[in-house]
Amino acid sequence: MQTAEICALSEKSVGELLSKRQSWASRAEAGGRRRAMRWPFPGTVELWVPEENAGEHYALATSINLSLDGIGIRAEEELRPGMQLAIAIHEEEMSFHGQAQVRHCTETDTGSYIVGLQFLYDKN
Repeated sequence: MQTAEICALSEKSVGELLSKRQSWASRAEAGGRRRAMRWPFPGTVELWVPEENAGEHYALATSINLSLDGIGIRAEEELRPGMQLAIAIHEEEMSFHGQAQVRHCTETDTGSYIVGLQFLYDKN
């Protein structure tokens, strides 16, 4: 993979990537609860999941969709709502690294999990 740059996860950097992918835009549901539209966004997401006894472990997940606020992923392990973890998203145009919080985690019929991650942008 040739990535042009690696940058901090920010609303600006995610917005730049989404603007490059506008042709993938899906329509937001009228009256929906979301602040930002979600776009289909297949790819791989790296996760550094905190462990209860300190430390962390590395895992890969598959992205489903992306918005300015967060990313939907399919993971092989259950992630606790409220958990904060480090993530990296790699795309041809750019790579991001930063922090996210698990908002929901639902087990599927196949034993994987659909997880909603909310981006935690630095306020600096």
